[in-house]
Amino acid sequence: MKGVAIWSAAMSDYHKASKIVKPKLLLLNIKMAELDEANANLAAAETELAEVIALKAKLKATFDLNMAEKNALTERANKTKKKMEQANRLINSLEDNKIRWIANANEFKSLKTRLTGDVAKACAFVSYCGPFNAEFRSKLLNEYFHTDLINKSIPVSEGLQLT
Repeated sequence: MKGVAIWSAAMSDYHKASKIVKPKLLLLNIKMAELDEANANLAAAETELAEVIALKAKLKATFDLNMAEKNALTERANKTKKKMEQANRLINSLEDNKIRWIANANEFKSLKTRLTGDVAKACAFVSYCGPFNAEFRSKLLNEYFHTDLINKSIPVSEGLQLT
């Protein structure tokens, strides 16, 4: 009987302990299931995080490439703008010379038309005025030769100095 009493006491102790331990074991199983679910969620979140980090790296590389291209285009635009400003300054400086060039061209055209009369006057002077004194040569040159060219409508320079 002593064995049955020891067994009964052990069963009673087991029953009392199981009332305390059994809910804790059930709670442990529930918490282990929650832990497994949390670990699965963590693994999914880490996978998603890795994808997001990879996407971020890809987008950053694209951004860096586009920024480098933008900076290169900005630099080219600045160089082009600088060249355009220099070209405009050159054009404006040439525009100022345009009036002078037109005046020179017109003067050259006028000189070409008077060249015939000037050469004729110079030839007459050299041919006919050699033996005469300066006063008579001046009179021939300015009165007779010049008047003759004007009467014949040959253009000639006014105040032509042949000496």
